[in-house]
Amino acid sequence: MTRTLTSFLASVLLVLASGDLFAQQNGWGLGGFANYHVPLSNLRDRYDQAGKYGINVNYIASELVTVEVEYHYSKFDNGKLASKPFIYPVDGLEYTSPNASSTMTFNSVAVNALVFVGEENRQHGFRAKDYRHYIALGGGFFRYNAENSNLVWPAQTSDPIDLNTVMDPQIDKRTTIALTTGAGMEAFVTDNISLDVRGRLNFVVGELRPMLFYELERARPLMFFDIGAGVKFYFWR
Repeated sequence: MTRTLTSFLASVLLVLASGDLFAQQNGWGLGGFANYHVPLSNLRDRYDQAGKYGINVNYIASELVTVEVEYHYSKFDNGKLASKPFIYPVDGLEYTSPNASSTMTFNSVAVNALVFVGEENRQHGFRAKDYRHYIALGGGFFRYNAENSNLVWPAQTSDPIDLNTVMDPQIDKRTTIALTTGAGMEAFVTDNISLDVRGRLNFVVGELRPMLFYELERARPLMFFDIGAGVKFYFWR
């Protein structure tokens, strides 16, 4: 996957360097977005959906390609592990951890290529009331920090259980690479302002440790789907 990400970033640089691809109208823009960030696969056993917020810098390399550099942040609060019951083997009863917390945050930087394909897109430009659909391909560096704290230690031998005996904080954190793919539509409200709606799949090279006392298997890779909208402000040459 590292080789794939490197190839993608190299392709983006080639697009920027290629004079043959430049459109009749070049420009750059600034934008912001808010997404609905949904964990997939076995991450669904650990977290519910969260908000994802970010900013991006855009460069119109051609009428076919817009290049984005984006930063985004998201945080999953109230992870399911904090309230998940476990069976205490001494008495066979279920217990939960009364003071537990479970969170996961992302701080990430990515480069995206928005590819506007099809004849219909060629008939639309960058004017008010114009719209175009695109395929989004991206990759970058994601920093995640997943922390579970104040979980009751289930391997005690006392009877009754001591709910104040807790495990050390369980922390999984890493800076890693990720690939994203999706599709969206950009609609110009004015000649300089557009609305952007998109959905994306995110594949993050990383893992969260198994928590077998709580019947949670290792989560690997980390997969998410996000859908949301943003606003972009363009500055034309």
